[in-house]
Amino acid sequence: MNVRLIAATHRDLEAAVERGTFREDLYYRLRRVVLEVPPLRARRADIRLLVEHLRVQLNERYRLAVPGATREALRLLEHYPWRGNVRELEAVLEQAMIFSGGDWITPEDLDLPMRRADVVAESAAGGERHGMPAAKVALSWLQHEALRIVSERREVRRRDIIARCRISREVARRELAGLVRLGFLRRVGSGRGARYVPLPFWLTLMSDIAEWAVALI
Repeated sequence: MNVRLIAATHRDLEAAVERGTFREDLYYRLRRVVLEVPPLRARRADIRLLVEHLRVQLNERYRLAVPGATREALRLLEHYPWRGNVRELEAVLEQAMIFSGGDWITPEDLDLPMRRADVVAESAAGGERHGMPAAKVALSWLQHEALRIVSERREVRRRDIIARCRISREVARRELAGLVRLGFLRRVGSGRGARYVPLPFWLTLMSDIAEWAVALI
């Protein structure tokens, strides 16, 4: 009998093996051809393509003629964290298209718990108020999440960010390196034992962002 086994998980199995929560022998039995698909929030460049693909499918499914989404709506979709990945995106678009009346999808049609793009814009404004150029704080959503986690604990390891944000080691390494380069975090140590601590500027700015986020809810 010719059998092919395909296994899928959203967890970092290598980290689980290190923690002793996943069998090492089973890990190496499963690890043959590995395809890593980052979460949607880690590949925002795909969102416009997915929106167009889903728009065509939903138009056909519900016999609609929605021409697309406005720039403002796309901007909100690109900055939203999408913890439910593509399924959540499809659900949001489905509701927006049904209630849009066949017209363009606008920000008002999107049922998002929080306008994340506004938070990003406000954080840039906060950076200017603290004497930093806006471009320096135009961060990705993942970087905002990482900063929030670091600020909560005052010190974290990369594996903590990986576990909380459910991203790969490579994505975490890239995003954290960007935050160190921009001056938001400082790296202490090296290798797997490296830790990240927030710099004084970010601690002040985080309190401002929290106030803006509450005001937007």
